[in-house]
Amino acid sequence: MITIDPGDIPVVLSGRALLSLRESGHNFPSAVGEVIDNSLESAANNIEILTTTELRNRKKVLSRIAFVDDGSGMDDDTLHHYLQLGFSRRYMSEKTIGKFGVGAKLAGLSVGTRIDAWSRVAGSSEIRHVVFDLDEALRAEENGGTAVISPPDDEPLPTDLGPHFPTGSGTVVMWSKIDRVTDNEGRSTPDHVLVELKKELARIFRAFLGGGIRIKVDGVLLKPHDPTFRQKGTWAEQVLAEHLKATGREVGDLRGQVFHDKIVKVEGTTHEVRVVITLAPPEVVRVKGAGGDALATKLRIPENEGAISFMRLDREINYNLVAKLFPGGVMTKDRYIGFEVHFTPELDRMMGVRNVKRGAVPSDGLRRTLKNIANNVIPGVREEIDRIWGQADRETAKNSGEHNSLAHAIKAADRTMPKARAKPNLTKAQVAREYDNLAKDAGRDKSEEEKAAYVQEIKELPFVIETVDIPGDDLFQLTHLEGQTIIRLNERHVFYQELYEPLRALSKEQNGLSEVPATARRAVQAITLLLVAYAKAESMHETPVDQYKELRKWWGTFTDQYLTKISHIL
Repeated sequence: MITIDPGDIPVVLSGRALLSLRESGHNFPSAVGEVIDNSLESAANNIEILTTTELRNRKKVLSRIAFVDDGSGMDDDTLHHYLQLGFSRRYMSEKTIGKFGVGAKLAGLSVGTRIDAWSRVAGSSEIRHVVFDLDEALRAEENGGTAVISPPDDEPLPTDLGPHFPTGSGTVVMWSKIDRVTDNEGRSTPDHVLVELKKELARIFRAFLGGGIRIKVDGVLLKPHDPTFRQKGTWAEQVLAEHLKATGREVGDLRGQVFHDKIVKVEGTTHEVRVVITLAPPEVVRVKGAGGDALATKLRIPENEGAISFMRLDREINYNLVAKLFPGGVMTKDRYIGFEVHFTPELDRMMGVRNVKRGAVPSDGLRRTLKNIANNVIPGVREEIDRIWGQADRETAKNSGEHNSLAHAIKAADRTMPKARAKPNLTKAQVAREYDNLAKDAGRDKSEEEKAAYVQEIKELPFVIETVDIPGDDLFQLTHLEGQTIIRLNERHVFYQELYEPLRALSKEQNGLSEVPATARRAVQAITLLLVAYAKAESMHETPVDQYKELRKWWGTFTDQYLTKISHIL
């Protein structure tokens, strides 16, 4: 028996400690996810989230959140301990979603200061109730008492929740006295946070939703959202099918292409993880510059740029960037790449998993393992994106003629400027072949008539500018003919993809109230004019290829390297 000295004090002032623990690192979706975890562990097949709003200081706010599940329920002993911090029937288990005994409690208190729970087990007719109110606990401590959880009682469910309780076993958890509901950016309007909640839950629990578990938010049944595009029956599949039907196109298999799906050993350990890297289907990748349009936004493509999904027992615990993992840094095109890491709870420490199951910081060994895989796989995925874009460009001749107005203006200006001195000494057949190749690169060779018209159109221009797909790290290529220079701007180069193309897309926006598109057009024209001026300077040498080929090569290489190294400030 331990004798307590009159001068002894409690190790923890429970109420005040819980007040501090409200800052547990949860946002609203992650807090809600903790309760869903408990429902899944109790073998629930149906989970319903019901929200209530009220006007507070003339501002609409969430006032109550209720969770209803048809799981196995809790007997009196379990229910009594349900709100006790640290209690868990699965404490430190490596076979279950939860193991710390703090998740759902801290989750509820991160949102509001009162948690009620009602539960019924199979074979019982009684619904039992337990409650913890942080405000009452603080008052008890201030008056010299102790914060406690009273035994279960028979307090009835709120009237409006009664019809939602399952006919058999089940549980209702209710959060009230809500004072801090926000998303990752601190926005708190009910409409916004509920939209974000549905999006996050659909991704976090996608494996369970895809397997038949039903999760509803205010009556809306969630469809799984899979950034890797491997699952069927997803939100993206529905959106894509509707889009394709509306545009008169056939709906085929809308799943992504898998580039890597292997169990790998973590460097320096005996542990293994499963790493999946995929590419969204061509119907999503579509054409260059479409990654931020209305369809892409609806498919949640922009938020996937460089994000890695860490899946613990098929439940996502983190979806975010991992610094310096993608080769050469994260590129805009990487938003089409799905990247998943699957692991089991025994790797929690290595994964940096916290007790709130939010966030994962891979250990050095795992980071090196993932980086090695990324270096081997992602360049090939990026090449496939370029191939899809190139094919789309050739089919639509998207970029052909985009520089026509500038080229004709330069022709007029060039009449009074020094003439080119380049002497390529090409035969007529060689010149004709150069024009044939350019027509093919520009997607203007679908018929002999189209090709002939294109060649006739460009023959008299001193400079021909086309955006084309060039393998390698050349920023642009120049072909000097007699009195004419062909400029091929490389759409694969990082300068084009990260700077030129976004400006070009912005310049095409229709917004009569903004000067931004006009400014973007001038920027695109100015950059193109700089290339023309360089080409003009090079053409003043009789043998420009011999003289400047290496210079051009290094220019493209160094531009690539600088942009990659300082992309964080651009």
